[in-house]
Amino acid sequence: MQSMTTMDLRKNLGQILDMVAEKNESVTISRANKPLAVILSIAEYEEKVQKKNRGQRLETLSGAMDDWRERNRSVTKQVDAVQAVRESRDSR
Repeated sequence: MQSMTTMDLRKNLGQILDMVAEKNESVTISRANKPLAVILSIAEYEEKVQKKNRGQRLETLSGAMDDWRERNRSVTKQVDAVQAVRESRDSR
């Protein structure tokens, strides 16, 4: 990962974006020797950020499904799942 200042970014933005896109290399942007931001390629962003968010959404959904199952256990206990699927398919 390369590191550069905000001034370098301003002067060379086009070249930096090309480097990030073509070489799939991240760049840390800093001001007064403090890191402020990171520029990632779209591939790296999708891999790291979006997959993480997808995992969190799946966990939330799974928890909601478990809660629903608990609340409706007495009703669903008497349902034959195989028969319900067959009836659903036959009604199409």
